Amino acid sequence: MSRLAEGVGVLWQYALARLPRFRSRADVVNHQQKSWRHLENFVLTKSPFYAPYAHRPFHDYPIIDKQQWMKHFDEINTLQIMLDAALRVAEEAERTRDFNPTLQGISVGMSTGTSGARGIFLASRSERTRWAGTLLAKMLPAGIFAPARIALMLRAGSNLYETLSGGMRLHFQYFDLAMPFDEVLAKLEHFKPSILVGPPSVIALVAEAVKSRQIQLCPSRIIAAAEVLDPVDASRVTDVFGVSIEQIYQATEGFLGHTCAQGVIHLNEDCLIFEKDWIDRSTRRFAPIITDLHRSTQPVIRYRLNDILIEREQPCSCGSPFIAIDRIEGREDDIVWLPKAAGIGVVPVFPDVLSRALLNAMPSANDYQIEQSGPTTLRVGISPTPTSVDRQGIQLALAQCTQRAKAVAPHIEFGAWAGGLALQKCRRVRRLIDMPGRHHV
Repeated sequence: MSRLAEGVGVLWQYALARLPRFRSRADVVNHQQKSWRHLENFVLTKSPFYAPYAHRPFHDYPIIDKQQWMKHFDEINTLQIMLDAALRVAEEAERTRDFNPTLQGISVGMSTGTSGARGIFLASRSERTRWAGTLLAKMLPAGIFAPARIALMLRAGSNLYETLSGGMRLHFQYFDLAMPFDEVLAKLEHFKPSILVGPPSVIALVAEAVKSRQIQLCPSRIIAAAEVLDPVDASRVTDVFGVSIEQIYQATEGFLGHTCAQGVIHLNEDCLIFEKDWIDRSTRRFAPIITDLHRSTQPVIRYRLNDILIEREQPCSCGSPFIAIDRIEGREDDIVWLPKAAGIGVVPVFPDVLSRALLNAMPSANDYQIEQSGPTTLRVGISPTPTSVDRQGIQLALAQCTQRAKAVAPHIEFGAWAGGLALQKCRRVRRLIDMPGRHHV
């Protein structure tokens, strides 16, 4: 497919995604059912793994996770692509930072592996154009003919965006976070983006460079992607640039959601079916089980992510019938599990609860990390180094928040703040040990 044809394809998908089709939940459900029937009849029959389930009720299809998805990679995809061959292409792209080579005309991507084993993902050219067109339609409310210079700070690139640059007033540039960060900053300053897109921890580093006058940037929009938006990063960025941070909920599994004009995250139910595997109903926390209604090369059917989403209690004032999310809290691997204060077993203490307790106790913290290194031990690193008074306040705050969760107060070990690399996903709260006996509440 030529660049012209590819560009036309993206524009067509952009136009389709802009059509106003959903005024009610009934509209959403009807659309999903129609799309599911098409997927089942024309795609899943070509997948050796899913063909035996064709024409059975939706809930008869198995729920799978990344480990099972990779185990059945050869049978799930519809083009008889073997995992070994796909791995070679993906690993070579990671090594050379050249993400253009394909396998049988299919792009091969590799997930970052922050939740364990890395995943391999396939996408045809038509699937990539649909993704790009949908993303542009949802994230550029002024339209693609309005002037914009969009900087994409990502850990892996694609030449797809270039098809929309050039003759139009919309220009994209990819900034590889594997480069030395000083080079990233210099190229950003030269590009002068009006829209800055990237992981929030990386955008925060850019904000620090602007604040210290290392570079000059004045974007009118900031869009966080690929990581959980932490209050520390949000504060740094808004203080420097004076604009609210928008969010894209994007995973290698697909474009899952984005913020509306009111700043509320909505799940993209025009493209996916979301089921809720409840982690804690009382606090509206769930892990999403997703079914992509359009992917045909490597079907994503009832795929359980280990993200923690918090459903919004009240409808969003924007009027969208799509599921609204208060926030994306992190991964299930980031939940701290502590012994019950009374009785046998363990109880969850969620990342957001721990983060807020620490930041309330030490508002001057620029960055931090909380790691569960033992059954009752939390290792805490903070920048700048906390004073003895800060430490006492943090210990008390963490003890109080865990006791409110009816867990034993953890032992706190303070260590040096190690910092992080732009190429690594930032996880400020994480569990380093397995906790047998944990369960959903």
